Amino acid sequence: MLKNSTLILFLMLCTMTIPAWSQGTKPAPEGTESVSKVVKAYPNPASTKIFFEIQRNNDKVYEIIVYNFLGKKVDHIKNLGFRTQVNLDNYYSGLYIFQLREKDGTVVESGKFNVVK
Repeated sequence: MLKNSTLILFLMLCTMTIPAWSQGTKPAPEGTESVSKVVKAYPNPASTKIFFEIQRNNDKVYEIIVYNFLGKKVDHIKNLGFRTQVNLDNYYSGLYIFQLREKDGTVVESGKFNVVK
């Protein structure tokens, strides 16, 4: 029972985005998106490859860690460029969660994508 609740908590935390107030910016007016995306993953769903595209033009070095839906780490992509292609040959069909991190390990954003084969 403890493993199931830990897994559920982990998945909930992985899919949350960082609120605007924690980044030191003012929240956007009501009815608009409060946090701008740093990374875009497409196509979603994907079958053979997925692209991660950095949306903000800055000099930070990012990495992406990919987890399967059970919370197991399946991939670690270091030194992301503006647009990085990931081959999905070793991925099974299903839902995956990714975390965009800075080089020091700080989680910047998280998201999910679906692999369909």
